[in-house]
Amino acid sequence: MKRITIAILFILCHLGTNANNLSISSVSLSGNFLTFTVQWENSWRQGLEFHDAVWIFIKQAPNGGPSWTHGNISSAQATSGYETIVSSDNVGFFVRRSADGNGTSTVQLQAQISNPEGAFQDFKVFGVEMVYIPQGNFYAGDGVSTSRITPGDDISKSYLITSEAGLFCGSGSTNIDIASATSTGRCVDLDPNFPKGFEAFYSMKYSITQEQYVDFLNCLPRNQQENNVQADISGTSVTNTYVMADQPTTFNGNVIRCPSDIGNGNITFFCDRDGDGVPNESDDGLGRAMNYICSQNWAAYLDWAGLRPMSFLEYEKASRGPLPAVPGEFSWGSSLLVYGSTIIDEGTATEKYTESGTTGGVSTYANDVLRVGFNAIAPNPTRELSNASYYGVIDLGNNPSDFYVDYEEGLTYTGNHGDGKLSLDGNANVVNWPDTDCAGFPIKLSIANSSSVSGQGLSLSGASSSGGGRGVRNL
Repeated sequence: MKRITIAILFILCHLGTNANNLSISSVSLSGNFLTFTVQWENSWRQGLEFHDAVWIFIKQAPNGGPSWTHGNISSAQATSGYETIVSSDNVGFFVRRSADGNGTSTVQLQAQISNPEGAFQDFKVFGVEMVYIPQGNFYAGDGVSTSRITPGDDISKSYLITSEAGLFCGSGSTNIDIASATSTGRCVDLDPNFPKGFEAFYSMKYSITQEQYVDFLNCLPRNQQENNVQADISGTSVTNTYVMADQPTTFNGNVIRCPSDIGNGNITFFCDRDGDGVPNESDDGLGRAMNYICSQNWAAYLDWAGLRPMSFLEYEKASRGPLPAVPGEFSWGSSLLVYGSTIIDEGTATEKYTESGTTGGVSTYANDVLRVGFNAIAPNPTRELSNASYYGVIDLGNNPSDFYVDYEEGLTYTGNHGDGKLSLDGNANVVNWPDTDCAGFPIKLSIANSSSVSGQGLSLSGASSSGGGRGVRNL
């Protein structure tokens, strides 16, 4: 227990600066080899159990474009002090520290592309900050929240997950049950292939940002772009240029827009919080968490990035770690919840609330979204002050809500990863992923203002100001 305590303090001490600064630069191509530099702040490692990493994936435009396809990776090497792990499906690779340390990481990488297309190629290199969630037991359910998982013989207790074996409904101590508001009986058997959180996985450190979603949109052909925004962009001009909120001006924190004259070809999207038409300025909200996506858009982004949806049990593991459950706790380990009020440095890399750094458990519910990591700025941080999970995942269920696969999908979801490729209409097309039709779907959403880690959350039809999320990936 002493080692765990020291490790968590170590992680939190290095969440105390601007917590969303990842850059990729100096990209060059020689043959099939791409060389580039990755830098990210607040990197840490204390033993294998506690570390962060960056998930790297590559897109290519064969013969000059205009559409971007996925570039598979056959090998990757890093400069001294860092190590790479190429995924078994070659969709991308992780880079992480190879020894204990903390602070800003700067690493030069070389990746070999195994499927170059066309004689003339452009490449884009993307990175997503991740947090390692190690293999191990954990408690699911907090004993009080609506629709929590429980042992079959006592709905007031948490259920201890000890393996990835199937979980079966029943009244015995080794069975599971789901406690609803009025009765039990909502339980569904969880298939052995359903991700239960026992095995190690990586979670995105932050929610998908608006800048990341813009990168996604700008790599898609026009018809796929049309399917992944909320405004009607099927013509040659558009009135509601803030295309995610489907509004003529920025709305509820979403700053993604396009020009009013869009022509017939691919559209270039950008962030423009101040509405001056100048793309991606320093106060334009690029680091804000993505909202106004429905589950269909979320799944499409994850498939495109080579990630996958998080299960509700992985959500509890990433939040709570191996600790006993606290009744009614949020992902920062307590039931403390404070609504943010006045925004400071609006739209910039230091955007925060007046409450940020002085109190913990700050919710963005009243203002929808801020930059990711807005509360991870305290000089002497704790989990509460940083809105951090046990392992250092920031704002699970908050800024905005997090989509995840609920227990109702236990018979079908098998945790397959995205392959970087979408269907012709721009949707995720991974075998055994849940139906993510925006009109009505079986994926749930945890809302920090109404549901704790173990709470049922809410189902959401269509896009919403609170609709957002992140992805996970196994090695």
